Amino acid sequence: MPTHSRRALLLSTLLGAASLNAWARPAGQGMTPDERREALGRFIAKKKFVKEPFYPVDLDEPDRLRYESWVNQLAHALRRLAPSRQTKPVVLGMFKPVMKKFDTAEVEDQDRFLLYLDELMEIFGIESSDGLLSQWRHGVDPRASMEARNAQALAAMTPDQRALLDRLQGMTATNAEATLRSVLGAPQSETEVLKVWSLPNDPASSLGLSIRGHAVMFIWMLPNGHVYGRRL
Repeated sequence: MPTHSRRALLLSTLLGAASLNAWARPAGQGMTPDERREALGRFIAKKKFVKEPFYPVDLDEPDRLRYESWVNQLAHALRRLAPSRQTKPVVLGMFKPVMKKFDTAEVEDQDRFLLYLDELMEIFGIESSDGLLSQWRHGVDPRASMEARNAQALAAMTPDQRALLDRLQGMTATNAEATLRSVLGAPQSETEVLKVWSLPNDPASSLGLSIRGHAVMFIWMLPNGHVYGRRL
């Protein structure tokens, strides 16, 4: 699998983890209706589906505009919701028809679309999609706990992978990036919120840190499709 596809998959996996209650309270909780409208206005104004470190895609402009239109139509509809209807069931229910439109999109475009849904969830203070996002993107059983997925990943690890994981067990939210840099060197790709490393002797693996304020998540995407994740 190409490097950029592994990173896109890791990124989408992080979003799946977010949809399964891996994260702290989103920033959108506690917003007033006016503040939420302003946040949605800023979201709508952003140019979307443009090339970024974790979306290395040059879409044809007609496709980019179509995808942007679908996302902005959703945001406009959410912006028109009365405050009494800005609830998790209503918001997630409005996601579903737009997700259906992206069913046939390329996987990288689907992953970038999920990031926009994640932004909208944060604006509305929604902590979890109850598996909606991960079920749509990966077919992940939303009932599967992180502990169960970690147990499967650990059982599938090679001795060298387990040895590396043992070296990283002492990581905390405050020292995780420094620890990974000291062990693995500079990340292959990074933004303020997501940093990804590949292993020189295990290029099919991807390790990442996702950072949301004080919430830091460590994810290891193994070559066999298993995922190990830990909130730091």
